[in-house]
Amino acid sequence: MTKTKMKEAKYLPVTTDEKTVEKLKEQLNTAKKALIVVRADIEEHNQIYDLSVDTALLLEGIDGIAFDALAAIGGEND
Repeated sequence: MTKTKMKEAKYLPVTTDEKTVEKLKEQLNTAKKALIVVRADIEEHNQIYDLSVDTALLLEGIDGIAFDALAAIGGEND
């Protein structure tokens, strides 16, 4: 989430009803699972294939983004 989006989110109405909370938890868990799969696929791809420098750097960048996103939402072990 960009800083601008985070600032905008401060002004959104807050709902804490159980249905909304459950839906948000489900979405968060789905996002975590997807990021974990992305990181695992990148690691596997790096081990299997002889990559060009450009491709390796691209995958390293994507892996870093996925790692940062996981850290921001609670990581792999939650």
